[in-house]
Amino acid sequence: MGGYGSGVYFLAFLGTPSADGTWQLHFGGHHLAVNETYKKGKVAGASPFFIGVEPSTWTDDDGTTYSPLEKQRNGLLALTGSLSTEQLATAKLSQSFSDVLLGPGQDGQFPETKEGIKVSSLSPQQKQLVLKAIHPWIANVDDATAKKLMKTYEHELNETYVAYSGGTGLDTQGDYVRIDGPGVWVEFVCQNGVVYRDQIHYHSVYRDHTRDYGSEFTFS
Repeated sequence: MGGYGSGVYFLAFLGTPSADGTWQLHFGGHHLAVNETYKKGKVAGASPFFIGVEPSTWTDDDGTTYSPLEKQRNGLLALTGSLSTEQLATAKLSQSFSDVLLGPGQDGQFPETKEGIKVSSLSPQQKQLVLKAIHPWIANVDDATAKKLMKTYEHELNETYVAYSGGTGLDTQGDYVRIDGPGVWVEFVCQNGVVYRDQIHYHSVYRDHTRDYGSEFTFS
């Protein structure tokens, strides 16, 4: 099948890998883009991180079932499922979405105004659900980096917003959820199937307003 398969994923380096310099690792292909920036032997940026999947779940011949974005989806479902009718009305976006906003070619194109419901207005339990919803995207990197990033996002939590469009079931074309903070940016959207046309499939992206590509570039 053209465009799909293990042979169409690529590994690239920007700069020279070292324990004391600055360099970037890029890995990806269809439905995957991993970008990690290293400075002096430590991860300085773990985004952009794009991941999609089609079909959303499948079972191998040996009976093993795979659902690569299950943790991401379930975290967002738990979060939106905790919102009251009034909170949902505040969180709902007026526009509709067919894909993530901050996908390929959209570096630095964050909306100027944050929309949705401000996390500072949520209960302590709901605030924890926001952090739990963020974590599966951050867990892509090493534990020390993930812990540092999550600590930052927790510190910024009251200035973070949760928003959605379409429905909150994440099972229908156009269902969309966003978490937008001073740093963290997470999007998850449902699209109609391309190969499996009787199913929806997922696109998602994790970015950081200030840490994309290790803050090595500026975007107009």
